[in-house]
Amino acid sequence: MFTCDEVYDVAVIGGGHAGCEAALIAAKTGAKTLLLTQSLDTIAQMSCNPSIGGIAKGQIVREIDALGGAMGKVTDASALHYHMLNTGKGPAVHSPRVQCDKKTYQFTFKHLLELQPGLDIMQDEAVQLTTDDNKITGVLTLRDTFYRAKTVILTTGTFLAGTIHIGTVNYPGGRYNDMPSNLLAKNLKEIGLHTLRFKTGTPMRINARQMDVSKFRLQPSDNPLQPISHFTDAREQSKRKFLQCYITRTNLETDKILRANAHRSAMYSGSIHGMGPRYCPSVEDKIKKFPEITSHPLFLEPEGFNTEEYYIQGFSTSMPEDVQRALLKTVPGLENTPITRAGYAVEYDFSDPKDLYPTLESKLIPGLFCAGQINGTTGYEEAGGQGLVAGINASMKVQGKEPLILRRDEAYIGVLIDDLVNKGVNEPYRMFTSRAEYRILLRNDNADLRLMPYAFKYGTIEEKYRRPFERYQEEVQKQLRHPGCPVDDTDLYPWTPEKVLTHADIHQKYAGYYERNKKDAEKLAQADSIKIPAGFDPSSVRGLLFESSQKLKSVKPLTLGQASRIPGVTPADIQLLAVHIERYRRLHREPNN
Repeated sequence: MFTCDEVYDVAVIGGGHAGCEAALIAAKTGAKTLLLTQSLDTIAQMSCNPSIGGIAKGQIVREIDALGGAMGKVTDASALHYHMLNTGKGPAVHSPRVQCDKKTYQFTFKHLLELQPGLDIMQDEAVQLTTDDNKITGVLTLRDTFYRAKTVILTTGTFLAGTIHIGTVNYPGGRYNDMPSNLLAKNLKEIGLHTLRFKTGTPMRINARQMDVSKFRLQPSDNPLQPISHFTDAREQSKRKFLQCYITRTNLETDKILRANAHRSAMYSGSIHGMGPRYCPSVEDKIKKFPEITSHPLFLEPEGFNTEEYYIQGFSTSMPEDVQRALLKTVPGLENTPITRAGYAVEYDFSDPKDLYPTLESKLIPGLFCAGQINGTTGYEEAGGQGLVAGINASMKVQGKEPLILRRDEAYIGVLIDDLVNKGVNEPYRMFTSRAEYRILLRNDNADLRLMPYAFKYGTIEEKYRRPFERYQEEVQKQLRHPGCPVDDTDLYPWTPEKVLTHADIHQKYAGYYERNKKDAEKLAQADSIKIPAGFDPSSVRGLLFESSQKLKSVKPLTLGQASRIPGVTPADIQLLAVHIERYRRLHREPNN
C-alpha cells in the first residue's frame, strides 16, 4: 500500500454535481481538498437531462450561486436555451430553467476545478473508508493508495452497487457504460451506515436529423432572457446564439404498445425492487398511475450546439429496446428518427438521511459527510445544494469554526436538508415550491439578498463583489422607503438599476403576505435558536410521549425548532421539552449557544 504524503482536510468521493460543488467550495474556504473520481472524463457530467433549473430547482441554483457555488456560472457559460417557468403565476414561484450544451457544461466545470488553488483532483476509485475509534481517518483506493483525510464527503450518486435495467436485461453499472462502486458499497455497510435501495431512469436519445419539426409546437428561448447566475451580464448573454426546443405528445398508439408490453418492463417484471421517483415517472409508470390519460407531453431538448442528439423529456423508460423503437414510431414528428442511446433504469444504494445532522455530517461516524443522491434525493440542483453545504461544513469542522445551517425561511436548500434529516425519504426526494411554507420569502430574484452575506462570511465569493453588493442593498432599501426615486448605479455592477426596481416592485406588491411570512419565520428562528444540550436525554422528560422520545433519540435534533418538525412530535411535547431543556441548562450551567 502506498500512503500519500499529503494530509487532506477534506476528501470528496465522487465527481458529480454534489462532489464538484463540495470540492470547489471546501477549497475556497481554505481547506486542503482532494476530489477522488473514477473518471476525469465524466466530472460534472449531465447524466440525464441537459438542463439546469426548473420549478423550485431554479431557486436552488440561484442560492448555490449566491453562496459562492459554480453551478449558475457554468450553466450560463454553456446555455443554449432560456425559459422562465410559472410566469402565469406570482413571482414567488417563477423558476428559471436553462438548457445547456452538455459537453461545454462538463468541461467548463472541470476547468474551474483544475484552476482552484488548494484542490487536488485524482482519477481513482475509493473502495474503503478508514476509521480510528469510529472517526474518519482517510480513504483507500482500488490502486491500493491511502489518502489521509480529516473529513470525507460521500457524493456517490447512483454508483453504490448500481445495476442497469433495460427490459429483462440487467447488469452492473452506476451509469450506462460506467462501472458501479461495489467495494465501497460493501464497506459502507460494514462500517455501520444504514443503506436502502432506490431507482431512477432516463429516456432514449435520438438523432434529430430526420425529425419532422412541422408536427411540433415551438418553444423558443426567452427574449429578453434572465441569466441564472447573479454575476452574468444579461446584455452580453443576449448576444449569444441560442437553439429551439420543441413539444410533441404521445397518443393512443403509444398507450397501446405500452400496455401490451407492460410485463416486459423492468419496472413491472420484478427485476427492480427499489422505489422510483413519483414526480418523474417512467412513461410505462404513467399508464399505470394515470390510466385515464392517453396523451402525455414530450419535450425535445437539444444536447449541444455541435450534435444532433436530442433528449426526450417525459419519455423515461426501462422497456426493452425493441419496444422503445416501436414507441418512438408512434410519436408525431419522431416516426423516422433513429435511437442513438436506449433509455434505461438504474438501481442503487443510498444512505438513510435521518442519520445526518443538519450540517450533513453523519451521526454514526464523526467526520463523514454525505451529499446528493446518496441522501435519497434526485436532481442535479438538489445534489449541488447539498454538496455546497457539506463542503463548507466539512471545512468548518476542521477549522473549528461555526457551521452553515440554513433555516427553512432562509433557503430552499434549508427546506431540502431539514426535510431529509427530520423526515427521511421513502421515495427519491425532489424539490417543489409547495414544500416551502415561506416561498414568498424564498424567491429566485432575492437569493442574493438572502444568502450572499453568508458567502462573504465564509469567504466563498471574491471580495471585489462586496462593495457592489452593499450598494445593491442600499439602493433596494432606498427604493422601498421612497418608491420611484432614481437609482444611483455607482459601484453597482454586476447588479443593475433594473434589478433594484424589479425587486422593490415585487416586495411592495406582496408586502402584506411578506410581513405575515416574516413574522412566522421569526417564530421559527426563535425556536431554532434554542439549542438542545448534547447531554440532554429526552427519556428523562416526564409526560413526554414514548413515541416522541424514541424519535428524538433517533433523529438527535440540534434545536427545539428542529425537534418540532420531526413527524409525530406534538406541540405539547415541544412545550415540555422547552421547560426541561431550560431546567437542564440551569442545572449544568450551560449557555444557549
